[in-house]
Amino acid sequence: MSSETTTGLSKVEVIKIDQTRIGEAAVEYVPAEAEFRIIVNNDVETSLHCAPHRVKSLVVGWLIGEGVIDREDDFMAIDTDLDNLVIRVTISEEAGSRLSARAITAPVGKLSEPDFPRRVTTELELNPEQVSELSGRFRKLFLGLRSSDRMCYLAAFAQNGEIHSYGEGFHRINAMYRALGELVIAGVAPQNRIMLANFGLTQQMTLRLARAGVCMAITAAPPSNAAIEIANDYYLCIVSTAIGSQITVYSAPWRVI
Repeated sequence: MSSETTTGLSKVEVIKIDQTRIGEAAVEYVPAEAEFRIIVNNDVETSLHCAPHRVKSLVVGWLIGEGVIDREDDFMAIDTDLDNLVIRVTISEEAGSRLSARAITAPVGKLSEPDFPRRVTTELELNPEQVSELSGRFRKLFLGLRSSDRMCYLAAFAQNGEIHSYGEGFHRINAMYRALGELVIAGVAPQNRIMLANFGLTQQMTLRLARAGVCMAITAAPPSNAAIEIANDYYLCIVSTAIGSQITVYSAPWRVI
């Protein structure tokens, strides 16, 4: 079997076996994946496993999730070398200083996880009907995507009942990063927004949502116990709509009235 990579997808040779157990050779597209080196301001270096697709929104979302930038103005330039799997990013000097202060290993940077203040207000509350309606809109968005995009995880951000951005990814956290990046590139701050996802949240993802100031996540699967603990600390309400019409609230339950 062999594969041929195109933008965001890889064409692979597969064997399809039908109910009579007869195998037939076929060609199919699957999400491409590679490890990209990310070099920020020629100073901090780290890496991301991702598809070579919507790279700018992915990197902007990663920087937001790490608490490095708050707005697109902090993001100045990006140069993507797909042949050598290198992404060079230029951000403002102030944002670069925040990132450098958290880099604890070299040459490939692992970032520290310092405490950070709560960034959400207590104002946003939804009733169960509003949660179900947003979940339904997100489901329609997913079903309206091209079949190749539906192979990936999907995340989106919403406010006032409207979805403002979405992002897809072979990894769940990359879908979240792309959706965050698309939101900020459009000039919309993530604070007090609602995230929607067709997956559950981990501790790592919940930390990054809290850093971005997201106040609610409506998901299609339950979160981890560590994610629930962090979500409660940062007033982030996690709601799952995984089982029929039932809504399960895992954290900050006062946001669902």
